Amino acid sequence: MEEELKCPACSDIFKNPVILPCSHSLCQACVQQRKTQGDQSCPVCTTDFSSIDPILNLVLSNACQNFSRVIVRSEAICNLHNEPFKLFCLNHEELVCLICRDSGLHAGHKFRPIDEAANDHEGKLQDCLQNMREKLKDYNAIRNDCIAQAVYMKVEEEARLSAVRGEEKTKREMLKRKIASLVKDITALSNIIKSTEENLMSGNISLLKNFKGTMSKTQKLPSKPKPLHGILLDEAKHVGNLKFTVWEGMKKIISYSPVILDLNTAGRELNISEDLTSLSFEARDERRLNTPERMLDHCSVLGSALDSGKHVWDVDVGDNQWWQVGVALGDRSLPQDMSMWTFGFSDGKYKKDVVRSGIWKSSTKISRIQVCVDMKKKNSFIH
Repeated sequence: MEEELKCPACSDIFKNPVILPCSHSLCQACVQQRKTQGDQSCPVCTTDFSSIDPILNLVLSNACQNFSRVIVRSEAICNLHNEPFKLFCLNHEELVCLICRDSGLHAGHKFRPIDEAANDHEGKLQDCLQNMREKLKDYNAIRNDCIAQAVYMKVEEEARLSAVRGEEKTKREMLKRKIASLVKDITALSNIIKSTEENLMSGNISLLKNFKGTMSKTQKLPSKPKPLHGILLDEAKHVGNLKFTVWEGMKKIISYSPVILDLNTAGRELNISEDLTSLSFEARDERRLNTPERMLDHCSVLGSALDSGKHVWDVDVGDNQWWQVGVALGDRSLPQDMSMWTFGFSDGKYKKDVVRSGIWKSSTKISRIQVCVDMKKKNSFIH
C-alpha cells in the first residue's frame, strides 16, 4: 500500500495530491515545481497538463493521512506481542512491552519508565548536540580562515598585477621619451652628414668657402647615445620568493596559538573568545551543563592537552588585578583530581603554587607570563 501512495515525481507519500487530465496524481508542490522548470507534462505518461488547473484528489489525500496515522501508531506497538511499549530496557537499550519484560530474553535486566529514560537520553543528546555545535563552530572558523586566505591571495595577485602594470606603464613612457630623443639626434646628425657630403662634392672653392661653417656644425654633434638600462620588467621583484611573500602577508590575517582554551571545561563565570585564546569574566551562564570535565571553580578553564616534547607559550595577563596561570597534570575528564603547578596574582601579591601559598616579590609589574613545559622530563617552569 505504501508504494501506491507515493508521488511519482518526488517518491514520497503524497502531500495535497491533485488529479491530472491523464488521471494520474502528483503532489501539489511537485506540479508547481514542474511548471517553474518549464515542464508541464505527467512524469508517468508525459501527457501535457498546461491547459488546466489540477484539482485536489480528496480520496487519495484522506488515504495518505490515514496511512500516516497508522504508521505513527505502529511505532508505539511491540512487533513481537502487539502490545504498547511501556518500558525501556537499559541493558539492550530498546523499548519493550510488559510481556517482553517478563520473557527470558530480558531476564535480570534493568528497566526504566519511558518518560524517565527519555529524559536521561535527552540530556545525553543535548551534550552531544552541544559538542557538535562547538565542532561546527570550529569548522566554520577554519572555513572562514580559508575564505579569508583565498580573498587575500586574490588581493595579493591583483596587487602584484597592478604593480607590474604600473612598472610597465612607467618604463613604456621612458622608452617613448628615449626614442623621441634619439629620433631628434638622428635627424640632426643625418642633416649634418648630408651637408658635409654636399660640401665635399661642391669643388675646391666652395669647399674652402664653406669649410668654417661645416666644421662649426660638426662641433655641435650630439654625444654618443648610451644604452638604456633596467628597461625590462623586474621579474625577480614581482615573481621571486612569491610563496614566501604571500605567506608573509597571510601572517597578518592569521594567528596561531600553541595552546587553546577548552570551552567544555570553562567555569560558568568565564567568557571564552571565539578563537579560544583569551577569556574574561561575565555573568554566570546557567546554560553550561555540570559535566564531569567542567571545572567546579567558576573562574577556571583548562587549556588543550600537550603532546610529547617541549612546549613554550606566552600568556598576556595585562594589568588585571587577579589572575592565575599554570600547568595541570592528570585525567582531563576528572579535572578536580588533577595536580596543579600555578603562579598567580591577587590581593596585590604574586603567589607561587597556591597549595603552599608561597609569596614571590617582583620589583616590576608583570604583564606577560611565559610557560615552559618539558613532557619528557615531566617538569615545567614559568618566566
